Amino acid sequence: AGYGVCHVPSAPGCHRVTCVTWRPQGTRGQRLLGTGGPQLRVPEVAVAGAGERFRLRTESAGTVTLQLGVVARNMARFGVAL
Repeated sequence: AGYGVCHVPSAPGCHRVTCVTWRPQGTRGQRLLGTGGPQLRVPEVAVAGAGERFRLRTESAGTVTLQLGVVARNMARFGVAL
């Protein structure tokens, strides 16, 4: 389990998006016991800019490949340019 942020394409159609994930680096005890790993107290930090995460010690949690179907409906109303 981990955290990741990726951009959703604004062009309509089928898209494959790869999201790089990370997780907080647990203590040595947490890693030895395999307790599922630490979680963020404030999950919003995961979507903040990298500058907000600079003090966290993190490790790679792998990648997730998403298959997205994007429908271009009412996008202009929400400020998304095609």
